[in-house]
Amino acid sequence: MIFLEERIRNFLERFFNPETKPVQSLLFYGEETVGKKTTALAFAKALLCQAEQKTWNGCGHCQNCLRFDKGLHPDFLLLEPVDNDIPIETVRKAIEFLHYEPQFSFLRILIINEADRLKEDVQNTLLKTLEEPPQNTLIIFLTAYPQKLLATVFSRLLPIRFHRSSVEQITNFLMEKQSLNKNQAQEIAKMSEGKIGLALRMLDKEYLKKIEDTQKQLTQILKSDFLDQLQYLQALADDKEGLLEVLKIWLETLNRDIQTSFLPSRIKLTKELLKAFHLISNYNINSSLLLENIFLNYKFDQALK
Repeated sequence: MIFLEERIRNFLERFFNPETKPVQSLLFYGEETVGKKTTALAFAKALLCQAEQKTWNGCGHCQNCLRFDKGLHPDFLLLEPVDNDIPIETVRKAIEFLHYEPQFSFLRILIINEADRLKEDVQNTLLKTLEEPPQNTLIIFLTAYPQKLLATVFSRLLPIRFHRSSVEQITNFLMEKQSLNKNQAQEIAKMSEGKIGLALRMLDKEYLKKIEDTQKQLTQILKSDFLDQLQYLQALADDKEGLLEVLKIWLETLNRDIQTSFLPSRIKLTKELLKAFHLISNYNINSSLLLENIFLNYKFDQALK
């Protein structure tokens, strides 16, 4: 069972009926960690499952489910960004994949995760396929930034928006499906701020330890002198993906802090780090220098107090 808004569940489950042909091009959009990718994968697996009665995540026993779980299903393809990019060669191979006849099911499924990473020329390469999709295919775009899609591409997708959930909804789900007691479930639900994907990641002890360590690092870096900050930020900037993960945790921590204590310097720092996250995610910039300036200004603001 997956966590899903009732309106989305009801719409997608219509296509579990073999007589109902899926819409050929869908767009799942919404904030990060609200369940887009999990839903898309569970939906794809259910559609490819050989069981007569289709269910979310498939039966788990048929050959198609076993192939899917091993990442070996020839009728399914997932595109993920590499170094924040989805190359045009990869997309051309995906288009070619869609034009082959399904081998073990009634359709071929292509999921493009973080579709906002597609450059303009790459989106234009996909346009003809979206205008005239091959028969027996399903394409699902996933993105937290639908505004980055070309209008011509967006108009050819059926958009389905994923929202944050309430603390109560996530608490009940964690109690029922993850066997947590009420206090544990409520604590994680509150920390996740309505993002089911983040709530499920918090069940991983290693991830919780990483959050705790990263939060401690943020506290330490805010207290340390600028030279120590400089050395830490330079080392952090060497790993772009790791840096983005750290920035996410910092932003989540700072957002919770400013909700309970109105500190202008922290609010300003949060805004600047949010801008930095966007710039580092989307542009080839000197992230070390960018962060150094942010924390130098924070130190300056603190000195003026």
